[in-house]
Amino acid sequence: MRPRYVLAVDTGSTDATPRLLAEAAEDPGPDSSPVLSGVITLPGDTGFAAAVAAAVEHATERWGDDPGSWLWLLHDDCAPERDCLEQLLTVATKEPSATVLGPLGLDWTDPRLIVEAGLSTDASGHRQQIAATGEEPVEVLAVPSAGSLVRRDAWDTLGGFDPAFPLLREDLDFGWRANAAGGIVLSVPAARVRHARALTTGQRAADAVPGSLSAANRAHGLRVFLVNCSPFSFWLGMIRLPLLSVLRALAFALLRRTGEARAEFAAAAYLLSGRGGLRAARDRRRRNPRPGTVRGLFTGRWTRLRNAVRAGVVGLVRRGVENEVALGRVPETVETESAWVTPEALDARESRPVGPDALPAGALRGLSARGSGLRRPGT
Repeated sequence: MRPRYVLAVDTGSTDATPRLLAEAAEDPGPDSSPVLSGVITLPGDTGFAAAVAAAVEHATERWGDDPGSWLWLLHDDCAPERDCLEQLLTVATKEPSATVLGPLGLDWTDPRLIVEAGLSTDASGHRQQIAATGEEPVEVLAVPSAGSLVRRDAWDTLGGFDPAFPLLREDLDFGWRANAAGGIVLSVPAARVRHARALTTGQRAADAVPGSLSAANRAHGLRVFLVNCSPFSFWLGMIRLPLLSVLRALAFALLRRTGEARAEFAAAAYLLSGRGGLRAARDRRRRNPRPGTVRGLFTGRWTRLRNAVRAGVVGLVRRGVENEVALGRVPETVETESAWVTPEALDARESRPVGPDALPAGALRGLSARGSGLRRPGT
């Protein structure tokens, strides 16, 4: 399945990207259509939120009210599987209230490794992943922007991504607002996209973010919570969160984790200096009707602790395996496969198991059927 129109936004590339995009947008002749419907070139310090806004504005000016009823957002470092869009639209047809749908994010080189699923947050602004435990869609607070499918009328009503999040957390903020507006945000494990995560893995510079990436990540996490929470939580948070950030910074400094300490200090300064424009952002959100609820979609303290312990154990195991490979004790895989696979290659071989199906027998024993960390909404 192919989108009606495909727009590419280039933000100051210095390699061969502009030439490749121009070639993809050229008219190949009467017997076929170009790969791209158009190319937009923006400065290198343009954030993802501004780039998407420019593409939507360009589409409206060029095609009027005809661009379609859905927006499919792709990053330049992600590769959707060939049935990804079809799977998302199938779920959207079955769930008319769904306004935002997101695929399962798989590792770029090893599709058996899930790197992104549904998103949630806690009262301290920490981003949390919601584990995918099956093939059925799961209602979540938000989904990652890479590969997300957004209903066009919901995008227009909510005003798109908040430009105050040039990079990082724009998806979490948008999902929260979509839920509050009465829509449903779904994580769809049957739809899959491979994602290299070039920004978070250090393969790309964050030109759109002033200062360090870790400081921006922490500050944006606090801002997401404060601009969307209740008035009581906001005023309490303005006292609680800067204090907690300073205490965390001191603890990280004692542990000689200087990068995290600086990020916490920077986040506290971000809140206290007023650079976040919190009250103005809250005023803008109050202008839109908020008939929906986000109750039951947040991560509790115990779940966050459990996730932290789990992540620590996984990190230790991964480092151990890397050390064994470096010493030559574990044979490296013979098969090297790119994220781009031709349809012929897919048809010629059996599909690999992904996610829970790739785990050994008994690995999921004792796990609940619903998403980890989700509390059931009150009835």
